[in-house]
Amino acid sequence: MIIRFHVEHLLMRLQIRLGLAISGALVASLFLCTPFSLHAQTPSNTFQATYFAGRTLQGAPLLTRLEPVVNWTYDEGGSPAPGVVPTTDFSARWEGWYSIDRAGKWTFTFTSDDGGRVWLDNDLVMDMWYDHAPLTRAISRELTTGFHLLRVEYFQHTGGMTSQLTITPPGVFPDWMGEYFDNPYLLGEPRLRVNNVDINFNWGASSPDPRLASDNFSVRWTRIYNFAAGNYTFIATADDGIRVWVGDTLAIDGWVPQQARTYSKTLYLDGTYPLRVEYFEQGGEAVVNFAFQAANASASSAANENWHGQFFNNVNLTGPALCEQNNSSIRFDWGTNSPGCGIAGQFFSARWESTPRTPATGFYTVYLTVDDGARVFVDDKLILDAWREQPPTNYSTTLYLNAGLHNWRVDYFQAVGSAQISLQVVAGVMPRATTLPPSNELVVDALGAGWTQGGNGTAWRAASNGYGGSALVTSNNAFIQPLYNWGRWYPPLTQARNYQVLVYIPEKLATTNNARYWIFHNGQFDAVALAQAAYNNAWVSLGTFFFNAQGGEFVSLSDVTYEPFGATTLVYDAVKFVPQ
Repeated sequence: MIIRFHVEHLLMRLQIRLGLAISGALVASLFLCTPFSLHAQTPSNTFQATYFAGRTLQGAPLLTRLEPVVNWTYDEGGSPAPGVVPTTDFSARWEGWYSIDRAGKWTFTFTSDDGGRVWLDNDLVMDMWYDHAPLTRAISRELTTGFHLLRVEYFQHTGGMTSQLTITPPGVFPDWMGEYFDNPYLLGEPRLRVNNVDINFNWGASSPDPRLASDNFSVRWTRIYNFAAGNYTFIATADDGIRVWVGDTLAIDGWVPQQARTYSKTLYLDGTYPLRVEYFEQGGEAVVNFAFQAANASASSAANENWHGQFFNNVNLTGPALCEQNNSSIRFDWGTNSPGCGIAGQFFSARWESTPRTPATGFYTVYLTVDDGARVFVDDKLILDAWREQPPTNYSTTLYLNAGLHNWRVDYFQAVGSAQISLQVVAGVMPRATTLPPSNELVVDALGAGWTQGGNGTAWRAASNGYGGSALVTSNNAFIQPLYNWGRWYPPLTQARNYQVLVYIPEKLATTNNARYWIFHNGQFDAVALAQAAYNNAWVSLGTFFFNAQGGEFVSLSDVTYEPFGATTLVYDAVKFVPQ
């Protein structure tokens, strides 16, 4: 009897861990040949899982096996046992004795899609027995040491499927319980569980732990939080995928491979809610940041702190300052007028300094609009350099700041013409389209003069809502392979100088977050990755580059995005070259 149980247990663990294709008939025969006693045979903290056809937990089991956790999620068309359990209209029950090793308040968090319910010591403690998208419930119970009986029931109707039970001991995870998985799907037993004070990580190309590879891992963070009545804004930044649940609400859904991108959602809350943040890393950089605040709280203190300004009657900040003044923000549009202080409206400079308090550790985006030149420093490091004569131009850059005080400095000069400068800092990674200078620009449109393309001719599709009334789109390739698609824009430039390069992204066409542009200029290549999906009917700057205007220079875009094959769409439209 004992030998037979260990063999069965080993087979089930092999099936779960290694995905061996054991037929339903064989598995059923192994278990049905011996009467199963839950008390005698199920190891503690392990569940006997039973799967049924239909949504009512009735009839002969399709499959019975031991599973170490109640934790799986599958996209539409998936199955917990392919070929044995169908992809729709099935149900499952997990039963097991859970060892409580310390008395106190234990927390049980359950997520299901579709119906689910949970019993603790034969008391129904969570009931979601109806069709729904992913819902999360959490309860806390005072438990004595010893064994407690857990039962989880689930049914799947159609669409995606999820059944996940998390058990949190008292006092072990006072902040966020972080569960780290060695796969990008949050499947199976976590390789480690730790308390994370906050969700604020930039692992770069490294791994969060030696037990995990640097790519293809996932993390789930959970906690319970009591909110005073009011509106709260949730902000999440991730490279790659992220999603956030607040109670039953999927507040943020960015579950796609992507470069660092910020999402936000404001909700009205009153009371205690389970919070759940899920993240996966596919490849490249690994970044995840999550925070929330009352909706009326400032996302950035930099724009609200006092700025001490000094004005100089020259363009190079040479002292002494002609006058000094304090400003609540850097937002000026003087036109051709004087900024005051006895300074003429032309050929002057200014410097503003401030030490604002950054409210939370994480990514911040700095937006600068300037005519003529400006530089921005944080803690004496140059983070944005636009020190040149130019018409009104937008710039942005993203930086990572720890919570606390930081020294900011903004330098500005005005040569001739209109004068303006505006600085804004917001939490997160939030791209913004660039406002174009009004003249002296050259446009090369897809399908027009200067355009060429190659690859699989049948893969190109025409669209009618692009710049000038047309655009081209293709589905993406995951990697370089024969007949991948590419397009090039060759500008007929006549003057060697710096040009700002901008691409037009029409609305409702692009879904890629990793369009990889190559700019060939002055004998060299520069690569710029762009999340086309973030823009609609916008000119977006790829940067400023020096072109020698001797012919053969170009901007190129291929459909190789390193996203899952055929999962996203790229758009090829107009490219604009603006002299700087």
